[in-house]
Amino acid sequence: MNVQAPFGFVTGCHAGDRFMVQATLASIRHYCPEVPICLVVDGLFDVSDLEQEYKLIVLRVPELPSKEMREMIGGNYRAKLAAMWEGPFEFYFWLDSDAIVWGDFTSQIRQDLDFQICWKEVPQPSQPGGVDGFQHFYFKPELLKKFDPQFKPQGLNYFCSGVFGCRRNAISFGDWVKVESWERQSPELFSWGEMGMLNYLVHSMAQRGQLKIDSADLQHVWAHHGKQELMDDCAECGWHFPINVRRPRAAHFCYRKPFLFDRKAYSRPFTIARLEHHRRRHNNLGAWLAVLNEDRAVLAGKVVRRTKRFLPETSSKQ
Repeated sequence: MNVQAPFGFVTGCHAGDRFMVQATLASIRHYCPEVPICLVVDGLFDVSDLEQEYKLIVLRVPELPSKEMREMIGGNYRAKLAAMWEGPFEFYFWLDSDAIVWGDFTSQIRQDLDFQICWKEVPQPSQPGGVDGFQHFYFKPELLKKFDPQFKPQGLNYFCSGVFGCRRNAISFGDWVKVESWERQSPELFSWGEMGMLNYLVHSMAQRGQLKIDSADLQHVWAHHGKQELMDDCAECGWHFPINVRRPRAAHFCYRKPFLFDRKAYSRPFTIARLEHHRRRHNNLGAWLAVLNEDRAVLAGKVVRRTKRFLPETSSKQ
């Protein structure tokens, strides 16, 4: 795909989380109505309603021109990387489908960088000369030395890749493929989907002077940072987006997904975004019914999958 704009938001979905990305899109359009949006679609399912509703640029993984790229990123956690190599924006801001825009923070997005880390937290070493506390999430430094002995992993700002800013082709497809080959040689090298490889590539290339990077406090993961700030923002807005957000940023609802039936998950801001999407075509009651029906379908799917896992074990014991 050719570049169509200097800057835009990008999010993505596969068939199973299509209903979640609706909330992401609604939040972008609410707080940043003039910013173009690209939707990376991992599959051939219909998104024409979303395309029309939010004026999307649709980038489908199965239609990428490179067969090698399609086979590597299709149907898995790497699908988001399509925006880096074939996306329509010179610089883009990525949001996972379980993240929403919470206030307009576009003035804090650094388009002068090659990669903007949206995490402002440098962990301390667990012991003198030891590894940083976050490294066990992403890669094993002792194994990485075999492939890149010059890389210095201590004291770096490791990040969750659900939210980040990136220049198109900041990391080439060839560089990514090379690191993928390391994982095939050492399967325990990287962890957490594409996060380990992306963290390594961003920081190692920055150390070699190949990437200009910086960090900003633009990602709020309530399970890690707490939920009080988000609760304060929602205190006087009911079930609508707050007009005044104290600290605009992306709110990322990873770990426990923001479903109403999960009592351990904090979901109010994400539910507000889901309702905002459905209010475009329904009244308030209809919007709530649509959200409840989506959650009912997810819960039913979970029950079916758990039953299928249990039945073979039961049959084998008879």
